[in-house]
Amino acid sequence: MSHATKEVELHAGAPVAFDGNIRKASRWLHSVKAYFTVNATIYSTDEKKVVTALAYMMEGTASSWSNTFYQLCEGRMAKYGTWADFEKEFWEMFIPADASIVALNKIQKLKQLRKSLTSYVAKFRSLVAVANVKESHILIHMFNLGLNDDLVNAIHLMGEIPTDFNKYIIAVTKIDSNMKRGKTTIALTHANRYCNYHPQPKKKDDDAMDVDRLDEEECADCMAKGLCFVCKKRGHHANSCPDKKKKKVPVRQEKIEEEDDEMENRRLAEDF
Repeated sequence: MSHATKEVELHAGAPVAFDGNIRKASRWLHSVKAYFTVNATIYSTDEKKVVTALAYMMEGTASSWSNTFYQLCEGRMAKYGTWADFEKEFWEMFIPADASIVALNKIQKLKQLRKSLTSYVAKFRSLVAVANVKESHILIHMFNLGLNDDLVNAIHLMGEIPTDFNKYIIAVTKIDSNMKRGKTTIALTHANRYCNYHPQPKKKDDDAMDVDRLDEEECADCMAKGLCFVCKKRGHHANSCPDKKKKKVPVRQEKIEEEDDEMENRRLAEDF
């Protein structure tokens, strides 16, 4: 004897009770449709979908509307009608026409900027649900208007661009992930190069004088005593010092020597 397998309903993400708040209407309807999709084998007919949706409309103005809907269904041949009819009537009641206009204006101003693609897609979908735009080519066009330029350029390089909006979102998400991985790889490569780079220290010339050690006080002392700046001896100046050839005198020392010669010339001039 064979036993039929009973389908188990997945309650994760089940819709909450709807009280008729127009600000929550589109989001609630979206959650109901998603719930039906997850449990497609159970909610396989329009009648099951409509009755289940009505069961969540038992608070506030939604309760009054659902009661009226039940009464109208009593006189119908098809009883509860199609899900498309229910969705249309719900939309006309709880999502006013001006709400779609406001949503369209917000879509035109929506920009990705520094937001993640996931965040941008979620915001775009929520506005589209209120605007009631369903044509894929229009959705794709509006979606691209708010994307960052680098991502749009990458999309144009795709070989074949999907025409279905949902498939298009999947393709764009893959491109965005590839771009992020590429940027991460480049950043890590640059970081590794920087970490592995060890600049060679400049080799110090042992023959050169350590000019930093010759401070102003020492210079003044040499000038006062008439000493050579190179060997610290009397009888000659730095420019004629016999030890000058043994030690390389840097630019700063040469400048000091020039100042020394100039001072000596002034002294000679004063003696005359």
